[in-house]
Order: sequence, then structure tokens, then C-alpha cells
Amino acid sequence: MNINWYPGHMKKTKDLIVENLKLVDIVIEILDARIPIASKNPDISKLAKNKEKIIILNKVDLIDAKELKKWENYFISNDLSEYFVALSCEKGTNFGELRKIINKIYEAKLEKMKKKGLRKTVVRAMIVGIPNVGKSRFINKFVNKNKARVGNTPGFTRGKQWIRIDEKLELLDTPGVLWPKFEDENVAYNLAITGSIKDNVLPIEQVTLKFLEKLKKLNKIENLIKSYNLEKYFENNNIYELDNHKILSILETRLGISKADEHDYSIVSKRLLKDYRIGKIGKFFLEDF
Repeated sequence: MNINWYPGHMKKTKDLIVENLKLVDIVIEILDARIPIASKNPDISKLAKNKEKIIILNKVDLIDAKELKKWENYFISNDLSEYFVALSCEKGTNFGELRKIINKIYEAKLEKMKKKGLRKTVVRAMIVGIPNVGKSRFINKFVNKNKARVGNTPGFTRGKQWIRIDEKLELLDTPGVLWPKFEDENVAYNLAITGSIKDNVLPIEQVTLKFLEKLKKLNKIENLIKSYNLEKYFENNNIYELDNHKILSILETRLGISKADEHDYSIVSKRLLKDYRIGKIGKFFLEDF
């Protein structure tokens, strides 16, 4: 699959990041915990290769926390980041661990400044990530004030803004940025399933069919039975063996979405993806390595 797309503001954001990297000490990249690989923009690693980096795995309230350690090992052992923190911007969990890392970086910088005869300093961090990954909510939780606007639509934040957290830390917020071309089908579909790209970039029915296929491979398809009380519909059928269109048809019937003989799977697809994105269908990683 080759999906060529690159809205004008994405190009401007990349230029903005390049222009401001020289002003910051560290780069904090926020990833979606459900898709740690697909939500990591490869351009960021290239652009920020000479900066200390902190990987933030956000939305850990939507995954199985028992598998977090292997992801930490993945990012650290592959030299993708010096630090790793898993947290939930929605619930405000584990920000204390991040604060410890920031303090460590601050103390190291302060020591360097003292050798130059300076007794005060501040750590400046650039916040980067793909659209809809939670950058603005992250800043709001960190500063405990609504200084950064928040939106749940990919591409909401359009400009840059500096936010002073305290006397030790300043954050540079940047708009979400993706890369020009999706060459990997799995990456493209994972971004679409989680809502990191707009629902009109790929056919929503096809995205949902791919989601059902992934649920089968992850042995999570039975989550649908529990989530939507589908037990009676599968008394004589193995859900793993059913065609995915048939599963959508059963969901339509159960949810009272379609009563016509001809199916319009777009409505049930939107409902299914919406429920997954809020955690109704279970908490698990959508990808592995």
C-alpha cells in the first residue's frame, strides 16, 4: 500500500521543528501506547538524532500494562530514546516519574552552567508527536492549567507555543506531524484504526474489516462477544471462522443499526471504531515486534 498524502500544515510543522531544535535541550516524543511503532514518526528520529530524547507512551489506560517493560526495552536497546515513561494524560497517572527524569536533566545542565559561572538555568523541551496522540492534554496535565488548547481531531494544534511549567522547565508545543507517504500497510491501518489519521483518508469499512482481522490474530475477537452481548449469535458459530462482513452484519442486527436487506457497513464501522478508541472493546496493544 502506498498512500501519498501530506497536507500543507504538515510540511510547515516539519520546518518548524527543524528551525527550533537548536533552541531546546531535549525532545519529548509522545506515542500512542496502542501502536508504539506505527505512532513513531521516523522523521523525528532523524531530525532529533543529536538531542536527548524521552519517549512518552500515552494512553496506557487503554493497553495491558503487563507488556510495558518489553516496549521500554525495545526503545532503549534500539537507541531510539535515552528515557521511557508510560503514562495516561487522560487520567494523569505516572507524571511523577517524568518529573524525576526532567529534574535529573536539569541538574546535569545546571552543573555545566555553574562551570561557566552561571547559577541559574532552565531545561527547554520540544513536544512532538503524530496528530491526536495527546500532546495538548499532556501539557495541560503537566502545567495543571489549560494553557494549551485541546482537541480530539487530528491536526487540531496549528502553531507553536512556549509554555513555562516552572523555574526549571519550559515546553515548546508543536502541531502533530506525520510523514509524507505510508509505505507499510500495517502502519497505515493502525493509524486509521486508532484515529491518528482522519476517517476519510482510508475507506472506513475497509479499516474496520482490517481491525476485525487484527482482533483475530491477537486472539481478541471474542472481546466483541462480551462487549456487545453477542453470545446467542455465536452459539452455533465460531467467530474466528466467520467472514468479517458476516460479523459486521451480526453487529448491525444486535445494535439495531440496519434493518434493510442491503447493508451499509459505514454506520456500524464508525460505531465499532469509536468503541475501540474509548477502550470499550478491551485494553491491549494493537501491534507487536
